[in-house]
Amino acid sequence: MESGTVWKILRSFMNDRLFRWGGILIISGFSLVAIGVHFLPLGLTSPPLFVNTSSSLPAGFYRVTKVSAIKRGHVLRTCLPDSLNQIAVRRGYLRQGACPGGAAHIGKPVIAIQGDTVVVSDQATQVNSLQYLQAPVHTHDRRANELTNAMGTHVLKPGECFLLSTYSVRSYDSRYYGPVPCGIPPYYILSRHGYRTP
Repeated sequence: MESGTVWKILRSFMNDRLFRWGGILIISGFSLVAIGVHFLPLGLTSPPLFVNTSSSLPAGFYRVTKVSAIKRGHVLRTCLPDSLNQIAVRRGYLRQGACPGGAAHIGKPVIAIQGDTVVVSDQATQVNSLQYLQAPVHTHDRRANELTNAMGTHVLKPGECFLLSTYSVRSYDSRYYGPVPCGIPPYYILSRHGYRTP
């Protein structure tokens, strides 16, 4: 066998091994960091782990912070209730994931919490008669599916959050299903340099 042929075979073998081991190392690294996020002390942040591909927030990496209490302006990483997840996955609003109903986690800005009053109209949402957000409520989605809505007045109960994104007019958020449970503490908050919530 010619030396050139032997070299090609060896190089191909090495490239395959490097590619395979490189993929294993990358996946292992992400898994270890994800485990680390789960056990972070409250108030500490992880490396940018949450990768947003939805239209509710600017696409890209978000740092995850573990906190004991939710505040207005936080971007909450959570699961929607089972019934909402099933609709969201079936209609393509959410990818499949580990949440109840088989949906992925969402990342949505929190505009109201326990004790706040939210008024949803067809063109805007008000919080405590002060904050006025231009957020139209659509009757149908892009595929002509009819959408329920949460127009009216909502006084949030303990443990409830009102989620709303003004980044995308088509965000599937509390305008359509009302307040939702914030989850169980500790909560996971997303942040990104240069992005501010409403």
